[in-house]
Amino acid sequence: MARVELMLRENVRYLGKVGDVVTVAAGYARNYLIPNKLAVKATAENQRVLARKRERIDAEEAARNAELAARVAVLEGMVLETTERSDENGHLYGSVNAARVAELLNERDFEISDDNIRLERAIKESGTHEVELHLFGETSVTVTIEVTGDGENRDAAMAEIIAEVDAQEAEEAAEEAPADDASEESEDA
Repeated sequence: MARVELMLRENVRYLGKVGDVVTVAAGYARNYLIPNKLAVKATAENQRVLARKRERIDAEEAARNAELAARVAVLEGMVLETTERSDENGHLYGSVNAARVAELLNERDFEISDDNIRLERAIKESGTHEVELHLFGETSVTVTIEVTGDGENRDAAMAEIIAEVDAQEAEEAAEEAPADDASEESEDA
């Protein structure tokens, strides 16, 4: 079986990057790589041209990686908070899905589409949840979402009011008790 030596003009998955010299089967070169302009014959002229292209692509990749590192640094440890309608047990009437997470991130001036948010299933319970964001290639980051149910807030507010009323009643009862003791002592005298 004949093998052919070619230089790649584009990155080809599982084969190599721009400028790499690869040895492939003649049929693969003739039927796929050369017609699709993914590779050219390995000549000195092509090596010089592709070396410049490779430098440019490497510079673009380095800039993209720097931007990606900055985005990861911003997102690392970010906590998003949302209040959703729920019952008193914390079960949400709706759910927090990828679109809602993207909306929360966009409110924080971080542009991301809901296609890049990895949720196994929509969040249907209040509490703290971890959500993975896919940024580029193999790069992803995890953010925390704290979901509070407004039904829970009503219950907490009601419990707070009841506690305040109980405290006031206890204070009033404590103030009345010494006055009753003083009147009993004067009657004994």
